[in-house]
Amino acid sequence: MDWLMIMMTAMVLVMLILSFAMRYFIHLERMALIKQGIIPPALVNPILRRGSFGLLLAGLITTLSGIGLSAGLYYGLGIGFWLIGGFVPTGVGIALILGYMLGGGQVAKEEPAPEEKEVTPPVHAK
Repeated sequence: MDWLMIMMTAMVLVMLILSFAMRYFIHLERMALIKQGIIPPALVNPILRRGSFGLLLAGLITTLSGIGLSAGLYYGLGIGFWLIGGFVPTGVGIALILGYMLGGGQVAKEEPAPEEKEVTPPVHAK
């Protein structure tokens, strides 16, 4: 069972390294945009685009946790009803990933500038 702990530890470390690497590259991209004088959209309106990426990240974390839990239960206890403890988070994670893929993300829609209406002077009846 030592190999199982080593494998799970390696999976967690790989996930941490990937998340830090993604965060670092996002930081480099933002700094390059700021040096060029462009304000990154996430800094203008931080609510946009974070929900979609957060949904994907939550789905990946939940799915991989469920797969790891299923593998641990299978190799530790064998086939049985207890495997549902790993299948449930796997299903929820897959649903979150599908929600990200099918949702299309949030797109900032620019509102058209209000058109100036002609102001007509009031007509007084005599």
